[in-house]
Amino acid sequence: MTKIVKKSIKKVKFFLTKLVLKEKCPRVLAISFCVGVFIAFSPFIFLHTAMIFIVSWLFSLNLAVVFSASLFVNNPWTMVPIYSTDYFFGEIFLKNILGLNTFSLNPSWMEPVNNTLSSYIGIAGVSFWSFIIGGNLLGLLVSVILYPVVKFIFERMSQNVYSTDTRVKW
Repeated sequence: MTKIVKKSIKKVKFFLTKLVLKEKCPRVLAISFCVGVFIAFSPFIFLHTAMIFIVSWLFSLNLAVVFSASLFVNNPWTMVPIYSTDYFFGEIFLKNILGLNTFSLNPSWMEPVNNTLSSYIGIAGVSFWSFIIGGNLLGLLVSVILYPVVKFIFERMSQNVYSTDTRVKW
């Protein structure tokens, strides 16, 4: 491995160790991580930061973990693939599973948006509800699938950290 990769892995391990020492509850860490992932997939693009603070405060979650997970998953490099996946997941769910015509369900203000997208980019027939419902369902699905995996990882880290912790416990 290169020197940069080794240094990055060491920093991530140090960060996670500090989190485990601070939080002490793998369940809260896992829930915080999964909520951050849900927020990352959320279709409410300009509300992510507000959602992070509000949800962390309301449910007493670890703000650093929620923020880190959200930023790790949804960043400028991953925004287009995530939102495209949200949209196509919504299209599949609404059209194939529920049998709805998503284009006819659009609000009236979507017609000028569709006309603009069609004339400038060549994309026609974008559905507002496919994006909203697909983003929320996909975020929920990914978060629920990740929870047992992340909880197991944080439990193992917690066992390792506390078995090798040499600090004086009062």
